[in-house]
Amino acid sequence: MSDRLKLFRRLISAFEGTSNPQRAVERGFYVNLPDNPVGVITGKIALRPSSVHLLFGGIGSGKTTQLLLTQEALNELEDIKAIYVDISLFTDISELQSGALIAIAGLELIKILQGYNTSELNDSKRIFERLLYGNSEIVTYHQQRLAQGIGAIESILKTGNSQSFTTTETRENRSSVLQAFIKTSTFVNEKLAKQVVFLFDSLDRLRESKTFVKPVLDDVIEINKHGLGAILVGSIVALYTERVNIAKNTENFYFLPYLDILEDDESRQFFSEIFNVRDPEKLINQEARELLISHSGGVLRDLMSLSQAAIEEAYMDGSDLIMEQHANQAIAAIERSKTIGLADLSIDILVSVMTEKSFSPRTSEDFELMLTGHILEYGYPRQRFAVHPILVPLIENTRRIKRRVNR
Repeated sequence: MSDRLKLFRRLISAFEGTSNPQRAVERGFYVNLPDNPVGVITGKIALRPSSVHLLFGGIGSGKTTQLLLTQEALNELEDIKAIYVDISLFTDISELQSGALIAIAGLELIKILQGYNTSELNDSKRIFERLLYGNSEIVTYHQQRLAQGIGAIESILKTGNSQSFTTTETRENRSSVLQAFIKTSTFVNEKLAKQVVFLFDSLDRLRESKTFVKPVLDDVIEINKHGLGAILVGSIVALYTERVNIAKNTENFYFLPYLDILEDDESRQFFSEIFNVRDPEKLINQEARELLISHSGGVLRDLMSLSQAAIEEAYMDGSDLIMEQHANQAIAAIERSKTIGLADLSIDILVSVMTEKSFSPRTSEDFELMLTGHILEYGYPRQRFAVHPILVPLIENTRRIKRRVNR
């Protein structure tokens, strides 16, 4: 393997946006977010472990990283057991049902009780799994030829009768799940000399904000009734449309905005420091860095994606450095991906945001553009909305075309 390939592999790994934040800390890559509300949440949970906290923010704003670092900080306390849970690994977020979070929390509690194998715990586990996955049964069917059953979890391949596992839609009801959870949590409270705190992630992907209140918040409040703390993330859409209902359930909710690199010096310095710690050799030159920062829109995930794309462009170009032209090529590629599927109405909204310099989200189309990161909300030094900078050329071109048509 050439030294150049090793160098580029190391560099592209440094800008891996989905890597474990603990690994980033160990490699010296982690940089503290400015005005980070998670430090406040961590302190309040440490003081009152059985409290409930909600963290809202756009996709790619760094919520998962903050949750995992919060878990690490809380687990350093001798009397707290913080459990990070990615809800999407258990169930389809778009089809989240009442009792799902209770069942997931119950399964996580049973995991930490592995030394206790009681019939009651086993019964509870089956109830939790039936709510999340339904009932599994063996079905025998006849095949005329050798083939594998589509969708089968396991099948016996033979001519004639074949067998496979199938999942029915018969699921547990919330009441039986709750009773099983009460038994499980009571057992945990008796056996574990620590306060359990759940950190629920991926709920910011919910398209229907009402689902965040019912069933998500209903489930979390029920979990909390039995002495367990919780931090959960939610989308900015839920905060806008369900603020009154959210406030009824808890006063502890926070917003993690994108970083306003246009108006805030500290945010620009934060992004510059990311390059300093991940690319100390300065293989990405200053002009390329500035381009990548400005086109990220203050979205951490987008900065990582753009940087990796620029590194790939430089490697394929045969260059030893990532230059301005490589950053521009990466920007063009990401721009194409962000414009795919944009309807005329969405483009009209983006044009309006860019020309009128104001935005008050009300419609489902407005919220969808916020959820997908086409429209970015900043909270500091002032609240404002902006079209993602990578989309600006598209919007400007659309404006020019409309002006010609209207002449």
